[in-house]
Amino acid sequence: MKEIIAKLVETTNHQRFYELSAPIYKGRRFGSDVDIVRELEECKESISPEYKHLIRTDGCHIVCVSDAFTHIERLVFAAEKFLSGYERTSIHIDGSHTMKIHGGDERYVYPDEVYLRHLGIINGVRINIEK
Repeated sequence: MKEIIAKLVETTNHQRFYELSAPIYKGRRFGSDVDIVRELEECKESISPEYKHLIRTDGCHIVCVSDAFTHIERLVFAAEKFLSGYERTSIHIDGSHTMKIHGGDERYVYPDEVYLRHLGIINGVRINIEK
């Protein structure tokens, strides 16, 4: 089985960014597959022309594991490195939405390794975090 290495490249108060040694192409949202390439192409069409060249559409090269600010929730997004630093896109590729009105649900929040392992399974590869 092909192995992809995920290197932690940036951490903020609520987000961790992992650069992948090879891109991934599928995610999972609401129990259905996400075609990351198609969604990156759609995302690229909706941004300002001066930034379009910064969005790669050949797969997800950077993953952002993001914690909600207001309640207990952890979602995973395709991300990119811009001149100002790492930023997530709006392309949700893993994680479960929890109910903000109830403060979230910690039963659906897992360590980053679990999300990366899940993305690996969906893509038919093994994703390991660089130690």
